[in-house]
Amino acid sequence: MRLLCAGVVCLLSVSFYAQDLIESHLPIVVIEYENGIDEIPDEPRVLAVMGIIDNGEGEINHIDDPHNEYSGNIGIETRGNSTQMFEKKTYTIELWDENMEDQSLALLGMAEEEDWILHAMVIDKTQFRVPLSFDLSREMGHYASNYRFVEVVINDEYRGLYILTEKIKRDNNRVDIAKLDSEDIEGRAVTGGYILRIDWTWDIDEDDYFNSNYDSQGGEYMKYQYYYPKAENIQQNQKDYIKAWMDVFEDAVFSNDFFANGIRYTDLINVTSFTDFLIINELSKNSDGYKLSTYMHKDRTDADDRLHAGPIWDFDQTYGMSAVCSNYDPTGWTYLQEQEWCEDLQSMPMFWQSMMSDTVFTNHLSCRWSALRQGPLHIDSLFHRIDAMNSYVGEAVTRNFIQWDFQGENIWIEPYPLPLETHEEEVEYMKNWIQERIEWLDLNMPGNCMNDVIAKIPEQEENIFFRVFPNPASNNLTVDLGDLNGVNTTIKLYDLSNKLIIEKQSTSTIMLDVSGYAKGIYLVEISTYDHVFRSQVIID
Repeated sequence: MRLLCAGVVCLLSVSFYAQDLIESHLPIVVIEYENGIDEIPDEPRVLAVMGIIDNGEGEINHIDDPHNEYSGNIGIETRGNSTQMFEKKTYTIELWDENMEDQSLALLGMAEEEDWILHAMVIDKTQFRVPLSFDLSREMGHYASNYRFVEVVINDEYRGLYILTEKIKRDNNRVDIAKLDSEDIEGRAVTGGYILRIDWTWDIDEDDYFNSNYDSQGGEYMKYQYYYPKAENIQQNQKDYIKAWMDVFEDAVFSNDFFANGIRYTDLINVTSFTDFLIINELSKNSDGYKLSTYMHKDRTDADDRLHAGPIWDFDQTYGMSAVCSNYDPTGWTYLQEQEWCEDLQSMPMFWQSMMSDTVFTNHLSCRWSALRQGPLHIDSLFHRIDAMNSYVGEAVTRNFIQWDFQGENIWIEPYPLPLETHEEEVEYMKNWIQERIEWLDLNMPGNCMNDVIAKIPEQEENIFFRVFPNPASNNLTVDLGDLNGVNTTIKLYDLSNKLIIEKQSTSTIMLDVSGYAKGIYLVEISTYDHVFRSQVIID
């Protein structure tokens, strides 16, 4: 995210009022670092001690309670680009043992790892845009960073509401692709896994990336950065392999008939991951989408030889909050990057425009949009999720904006007539913007789902067809097993606390009586002997 200040005033240091945190219904993260350090640096990581207080769901956490969730050393540094200039900062954290060595541990119910992010979400005056996007991506069936809302105290100073979230990494519990060691330089071993990043190019060394044979939208060769393995660890044979693989993909996607050497580009990618990546970036009209903090990954050939889009990451400048790239305007396509103030085009790939000219891609896009609109992207589902999040953070968001008193101020590149005066107004604005955005996308989403050929490929389990309707449901909920008709299937319904409330066995379409259950968000789980599928529904 680049700071843009043309014609607006950007406040990089926000005044705050000292406030003590005594107790919270959210977990409390307490960090102490040496007084000899003026402030936590961008790099390198410095030694600190971290404690996490979490007395359990529904319990109150007090600042003087034992550090019962974590108590130990960490390495900590600030992270971000323009947002580092704010007082409320985002931090990268690495868990260290007593010998200052990395240690992997589970935190707040999330899978164990050593690397974590304390995300400040500083420019988002709802505090919901990033976690909402992570939730939606997971509901679409893709990995996105898990998170927990927490309140943070550093050196006895209250720092506000954060999310403790997973850093994007290759890991069985994160981006689940094969480990690629330095000796994996030939045969099947060299084929994966890889994570590539698309991001700013102005401050990277030539060893950090490889050039595409095709231009970015900015008119210079597109640069794909090594993320896993890291640039300092990746071997030359591995560089050669992933460069050659991407050359084949780009030759096909940019050809007139979408073929190269007899291979169609859609056979080289997980198409659903790309349609869904486009959908969530377009739903949010992410002004940083596609070109900054953008990731793609490829597994080893014996596991899955296709390129996957994602996981998603940078979603704070979304859902109408910014004037950059006309994010405030709920109409228009972000992938075209043709609006006012669309910058960083030197890292904007052109293959999205090529894909959107391909009916095979857009027909599948149409199907995915229609299916998701009946589930996590149903407007009632979205509003329920936002309201539930708002209710959950409760007084913590009030404390945050007492500490960081910039409600009603233009601290970023916010559109007229913003800024709004209260958190409630900010949440209502975001909901109204989302509704207008969805209405525009409903009218303008290209493709014909009836002609979708991608969903007919049987080996792609994520494309197995089934329906859960109506959504929202008041009395009866129909589970149409679709492609699973004739298969012994278990249908389960869970409430938002993950409590199982209905379990049925069936080999055909079934109707569930939900008239006696409370209004809210529920999860339908459909499982066979070897697959599990999930869909979100609302009981209204």
